[in-house]
Amino acid sequence: MTLTPNFDMDQFPATVPYYRTVAGASLCAVSPDEAFYRTYSAAQVDAIIGSLAQHAEFPFSLTYLGSGSESWRDGGLSPTSAAAPIAPATLLERHAEQLLALVPPSPSIQVVDLGPGTTRPIHGLLRHLLGRSRLAGYRAIDISAEMLELARQNLRTAFPHDADRFELCRGDFTGPDLAQVLIAKDEPHDDDSGPVRFVVMAGGTLYNFAEPDRVLRHVRHAMSGHDLLVLTLRFDTGVDQPPLMDHSGSATKSQHRAGLDLLNIDRSWYVTETGFDRDRSEVFVRARFVLPVAVTFDVDGARRTVSFEPGDTLLVWRLFYPDRSTLVDQLDRNGFKMRLFQFGQGSQVALVAATPGS
Repeated sequence: MTLTPNFDMDQFPATVPYYRTVAGASLCAVSPDEAFYRTYSAAQVDAIIGSLAQHAEFPFSLTYLGSGSESWRDGGLSPTSAAAPIAPATLLERHAEQLLALVPPSPSIQVVDLGPGTTRPIHGLLRHLLGRSRLAGYRAIDISAEMLELARQNLRTAFPHDADRFELCRGDFTGPDLAQVLIAKDEPHDDDSGPVRFVVMAGGTLYNFAEPDRVLRHVRHAMSGHDLLVLTLRFDTGVDQPPLMDHSGSATKSQHRAGLDLLNIDRSWYVTETGFDRDRSEVFVRARFVLPVAVTFDVDGARRTVSFEPGDTLLVWRLFYPDRSTLVDQLDRNGFKMRLFQFGQGSQVALVAATPGS
């Protein structure tokens, strides 16, 4: 796979693939269509190009934008949850009082939802806090306007009398936009004052990112000392193959292909592979190219091309399965101390709570 800044495609239509013979094979050359540039900002396009060229990966966190959000609309299921539901809503609600016991006494709690998706994972916790008159408010942030609209619809349906309590912001919580939801202008930000916040990443959101450590450090830096980080995620059960693969096999979900579709990469140019890397505790879906492919991007009037040879692979989805000690170490090196660990259904999913460490 190579990144070529000066690939000459001027004589070809921008979004129509063309073919020429290279070393006996047909080169498939294409550019993303207009929908791609409408979906992603200039910074996101640059990030996609960098990830393709340097890591052979389409950033899965960016597949929730545009057409990628449609896979969540029917039932609001993630690409992995249909086979083995993790029921984070039930898990959060069941252990809500344990979460409250981990923070300083406060009459109310501000819930901050990072990457809310459908919001269904958080409904149980919100219902618990509302029932005890403990909810100060709910703020959520997501890069996808489509997912936020779905979140808004679900919240209105589930909590028709509390819509004014819920704030949904479009932004990237892995960057400076986090301040929109984590710190309000009229709220102090130190270890001794201000409201108590539950900062939630539910359903494995943390591991949608190629660099979860960087995300954790960023979130830790913005949190106050009395805030609580709350995660729900799948855990390594020590088996050779995660149970969800017994149900889903090698089927590729529509969201896995969303990035490649937006790049205009025809599905006949690659085959998909699903597997489990035991050493990395990671399920993966990747595209293996059967033809040489070149994708050319228009970036500020300049053209940049990422090329793939037959046999090259492109990662389109991963699901990391940490064990408990791995997660403890990860939290510790990024400034958190684990305070609560509770397994859910079948010991495949867990609720984890952590406080900022010293």
